[in-house]
Amino acid sequence: MGTVMAVFDFNGDTAELTAKYDKLLDRVVEVSPARPVIHLAVPREYGLMVCDVWDDEAVLQAFVDNPDFRRVLQEFGMPDPKLRVFPVHNLGWPFPELPLYR
Repeated sequence: MGTVMAVFDFNGDTAELTAKYDKLLDRVVEVSPARPVIHLAVPREYGLMVCDVWDDEAVLQAFVDNPDFRRVLQEFGMPDPKLRVFPVHNLGWPFPELPLYR
């Protein structure tokens, strides 16, 4: 499929989920077989939304299917996320038009 955006929705108390996320992120990185191109964690009214952009859907699937990933979520008391996957049409701004950082 090519580049995809994965949205992990964690439902629950936003402050509680954000605190748990802050504690578990380093462990998720340690056990992950791959890294996303972009990673965002966004507090929402329903809990926490984590958005990742992956180079390939197969790489995302390897990340999601990793039993260590699920184990870390359980260890830190995170609920099972609802996963939504979207194809990415464009990633980033055209460099000649606008500097990436100001």
